[in-house]
Amino acid sequence: MDTHNLQAIAEGFLTRLDVGWTFILLMTRYLAFLMVIPGLGGGMTGMALRYPASLVLAFVSFDQKHMALIPQDLVVLSFQIVSEVVLGAAIGLIPLLVVSGAQTAGHLASGTMGLNGAQLFDPTTNTPLSDLSRFYSDFAIVVFLLMGGHYVAIGAMSGLNSEIIPGTFMFSAAGLDAFMIQTGRIFQIGCLIAAPVVVALLLTNFVLGLISKAVPTVNIFVISFPLTIGVGLVISLLALPEVAYYLGREFNRLPDVLSLILG
Repeated sequence: MDTHNLQAIAEGFLTRLDVGWTFILLMTRYLAFLMVIPGLGGGMTGMALRYPASLVLAFVSFDQKHMALIPQDLVVLSFQIVSEVVLGAAIGLIPLLVVSGAQTAGHLASGTMGLNGAQLFDPTTNTPLSDLSRFYSDFAIVVFLLMGGHYVAIGAMSGLNSEIIPGTFMFSAAGLDAFMIQTGRIFQIGCLIAAPVVVALLLTNFVLGLISKAVPTVNIFVISFPLTIGVGLVISLLALPEVAYYLGREFNRLPDVLSLILG
């Protein structure tokens, strides 16, 4: 967008009500998006990033060919605002669901290792998480940002390559179905990421059970706790390349899922 377009938008605020209302709806869309998207302005400290970013993104994606209708009553006004909030939150939730799947994997692996008692505070959600869940979620966010997934999400939501008139978004049947399927994949992603650790610890416990039967004098309870933690951490580190590959494959599905949601 050049300086002439920026000047035209600024003049439009003073002369045309539809220009100002369209800009407010775009800001609402991006603000809802930045509140949800992982890795961009998360937590309370991210407020200093979210508001200026929503302002800049609204300027960049402003298109005078697709102007919002001026609401004639409070019902239409409320529908347009809710429509933009739903659009921004839905686009931001799609990559967040993959990150939540990684967190689920951390919960499964930590529970098998016996580390659920060790909790870390997650500043993005203001909730305690197990240490392995926090590690997997941060790892998934890094993969998402390195692959440029935030650019894909912002490009799809801006509507520059489609005709998304502000205040008119509604979930289609295909979009709602795609969203529900992606939500259900949280557990699939978590199970697949945690599978190496869970299987390795099941085999470890099986071997410890054989040892306890063969040598009853061995104190299995003293040996099993540090052994299961050590084996779980080692397997988690060895499986990181495969985890990164799997997460990258999930994030590569973003354009297809977002196109279904935008309908």
